[in-house]
Amino acid sequence: MFMDNIRLAFSELFANKMRSLLTMLGIVIGIAAVITIMTLGEALQNSTKDAFGGAEANQIAFVVAQKGMKDVYDSDNRDESARKMKDSDMMDTRTFEELGARFGDRLMGISLSDALGKMKCDDETVNVQSVNPCALETAGEMDMVAGRGISNEEYNSGRKVAIISKDTADEVFGSSEAAIGREIEGSLGKKTVSYTVVGVYKKKDSGIKDMLMGASKMETVYVPYKAGLNTSLDDVKFDQIIAIAKDSSDVKALETEISDYLNENKYGDNDTYKVLTVTMQSQLEMVDKELGIYKGILAAIAAISLLVGGIGVMNIMIVSITERTREIGTRKALGATNNDIRLQFLIESMIICLVGSAIGIALGMLGGSGLCAAMSITGTASASSIAASVLFSMAFGIFFGFYPASKAAKLNPIEALRYE
Repeated sequence: MFMDNIRLAFSELFANKMRSLLTMLGIVIGIAAVITIMTLGEALQNSTKDAFGGAEANQIAFVVAQKGMKDVYDSDNRDESARKMKDSDMMDTRTFEELGARFGDRLMGISLSDALGKMKCDDETVNVQSVNPCALETAGEMDMVAGRGISNEEYNSGRKVAIISKDTADEVFGSSEAAIGREIEGSLGKKTVSYTVVGVYKKKDSGIKDMLMGASKMETVYVPYKAGLNTSLDDVKFDQIIAIAKDSSDVKALETEISDYLNENKYGDNDTYKVLTVTMQSQLEMVDKELGIYKGILAAIAAISLLVGGIGVMNIMIVSITERTREIGTRKALGATNNDIRLQFLIESMIICLVGSAIGIALGMLGGSGLCAAMSITGTASASSIAASVLFSMAFGIFFGFYPASKAAKLNPIEALRYE
């Protein structure tokens, strides 16, 4: 009986191809939209996590902030009348030495980085960034295509050397190989500076990270941190530092221990300021949570078309029952029960929704893959999304088919046989 009802359902679909297709359209569009959005959302979440892997994920920023603030984003509790930050409120190289002595075995290092500004070289404008080895480690994955990286001796002495991007090398010197040993010179602010090129790098593509972080499209020239100083490193003050944990599983523990150490030993007697923390992991969790919310909202909006499609299925089933009144009367006269009639039309409704969902899933997978490819991220429809779509289709088939099926089951066989 069950298989007979399935065969009847498909024969009815093929007998009215155009009407069946139009009936399915709402289901197809709804499922396709949901699958596309779920695919894109999951791809963005996974790509975001992948983009901030390695040393970048192990960053812990320690920021000097007012004592009344709960976190670095807490503008509500920032006291505009509080005294301005002085040099004595900031951290210095002695802070690095203390942290190195106490936590050095668990730290990759402390990142020092400073944007020196934009440098004009011929027709090319580049960002100049002074870094220490730890900061360069977190600048993004890069391959040296010519020359070498900056040596420890060059970092320590602050020599005027630089590594530049392949695009800059090609634009200014003609090729990567031709740039090695040459001087890259230009105006930086009101002064003219010159750095000897020791290496040429090419950064690996990180489109999703650049999009999230709002990265500049301008190429960057990296120079030793001390090369950008007009004074001794011992005289430099910092209102924030970034420590890099060796082990990602140790980030939360280090965040707590270092902030407690600084607040007890350096800021315990400070009347206005303390140290707050920000980790890349917490930032990722925040971004992941926001992406999940947006994905849910968009999927819910797309699901509205499923509701419209379900109402369309109910409407066409009622029309179909009206057209097939004599058929229903004949089946009842031959012994079919109310449950047999109800089951027949429920199965027909479910078949319409399942076929529509199959087409929608195929279109959604294509749409999701296409959008992911356009955004240079990798993503495929998850098994859970497909399974949920199938279950929703079956539920819609039962829910929106139940009323027409019940109406058909309640028809009086004598009146049905008389129906013209």
